[in-house]
Amino acid sequence: MAKKKANPHCPVPGCQTKRPHLADPIMQGIHREFSDPKKIAMWFKVGIAELRASMQRDLEEGRIFAYLARWRQPEEIYCRALYALFIAKPEELPHLFSGEMPNGFRGIYRAVNKTVFEGRGILETPQPGLSGGEFTTMDMLNTSAHASFPLFITAIGIARNPACQTGFPKHIEHLQKYCNYLNYMEGMFNAGKPKEHVLQGVRNLHKPASAWKQETAPNQKP
Repeated sequence: MAKKKANPHCPVPGCQTKRPHLADPIMQGIHREFSDPKKIAMWFKVGIAELRASMQRDLEEGRIFAYLARWRQPEEIYCRALYALFIAKPEELPHLFSGEMPNGFRGIYRAVNKTVFEGRGILETPQPGLSGGEFTTMDMLNTSAHASFPLFITAIGIARNPACQTGFPKHIEHLQKYCNYLNYMEGMFNAGKPKEHVLQGVRNLHKPASAWKQETAPNQKP
């Protein structure tokens, strides 16, 4: 099979752009703003905080569909921030900022899960469904983002059964953690810390207590 010819305008495999991304004046402005890691951490923190506040109000006022329809947005925003800050090479950032394909959430999440979450991410972990079969949180997030028929019937069912809403406050707390983590990154970058140092700190923030116990447990003879 013949090897696909590289795009001379973009180093990201699969990109079909017909000219360099930075040839677009709008892209030049985006690149100037988000090439600064401090600003990525700050603006993405603000974005998640606004979504969190709005989703909180939706729950308080009974707007279940509106709340569910935005489940994916904070997750994707957070992973895109981590990808831009710690994974993407400088020459790949214009493509990431452009939004041109390939630029999907699933691929970005997998890279973030490997590099930052150290394989502990659960978005693609199969879970048993209520009526048999399996599902993943990633599938559920995509369903909500596309405002599909399953989302409508899910929203109707949850609205009719308040017992299904007991876990929502925990989800709102989860989004606050993302804001706290981004605030940590912003502070570290403002202090002049190198990316490698900040990345290790973020890995530690995401490390569960069980992992810390494994690392600190004394070696035991068989």
